[in-house]
Amino acid sequence: MTQAVEPSGGAADAVPPRGLARAAAAVDAAVGRVEQWLVTIIALIMTGTVFLDIVYRSFASPESQLAQKLLKILVFCGLPPSETLYATLRDVGTPIILTLLAFLAGWAVLASAGRQQGTRRPAWQGLLAGVASVAGSYAFVRFVVAVPSRWVCLALLIVGCVAYLAYALRRGEWIGAILTLVIGAAGGWLCRLLPPQYIWSQELSLILLAWLAFIGASMATRATKHIQVEAFAKLIPTPLRPWMHALGLLVTTAFCVYITLLAWHHVFGPRGDFGSGEVRPATGMPGWTVIMSVLVAFSLMSLRFAARTVDACLHPKAPTAEIVH
Repeated sequence: MTQAVEPSGGAADAVPPRGLARAAAAVDAAVGRVEQWLVTIIALIMTGTVFLDIVYRSFASPESQLAQKLLKILVFCGLPPSETLYATLRDVGTPIILTLLAFLAGWAVLASAGRQQGTRRPAWQGLLAGVASVAGSYAFVRFVVAVPSRWVCLALLIVGCVAYLAYALRRGEWIGAILTLVIGAAGGWLCRLLPPQYIWSQELSLILLAWLAFIGASMATRATKHIQVEAFAKLIPTPLRPWMHALGLLVTTAFCVYITLLAWHHVFGPRGDFGSGEVRPATGMPGWTVIMSVLVAFSLMSLRFAARTVDACLHPKAPTAEIVH
């Protein structure tokens, strides 16, 4: 029988009042914060790189996918296809449509902000916001197309890190501030390895997907969404169940530590990926960046389950929720 069991010392329990139990809960909470920051940043990087790839592919080529789609619509409506019609749609129709969309987007953002504040913005502010949106969109597209991808990504990374660092310091989010500095430094080092164009975006997305999967699995352990096998749980006498629960957490901690050591050996061992010099073909990133996700995720899980093991030993009690699958 397979059961999902909510361990003691989880997020649903009260923070222990003193001693090692309080430290264990603090470790669990700190690990959870780190995971949240990592998942958020990974998702932002994945979204940003895919968006940059789409922008580059759409505007770097002299051909226009939008014009081709408009031509298909017009042909479907009965107009005869011709190179002249396509050239008109490409050189005139597409710029007009994109300019109009950028203008409406700027106006809509200003109007939405006004509604949230309970005020109605005058029309001239909407016009100004639309014009600024068009100018900003054009400058951004030219920047992405003309500048090598490493410098585009580095510029966006610097702007994002500085903005969030100021926000985190203002709110006293010290973990977020430290992670911002670490990720900014690591990201700046990795940006210099990127090829000029965006052929690397798909490979980077796959690497980040591995990170997202393993960090997400670690987050599931905090939310008690993981599956634990308790085949003989109901056969154990009730007085012994709290101690068996603590023993199960200890075994889980040992397993996570074991996987962490294996990942460490795979990356930093004598024949590990770190010393081999292997790089990914599209991104130029070191090959060990993929397995590093396993090392980080299981290190976090090891800390979490170790903290919960301490709490379960100091405050022995049976699991309070069981879901049978």
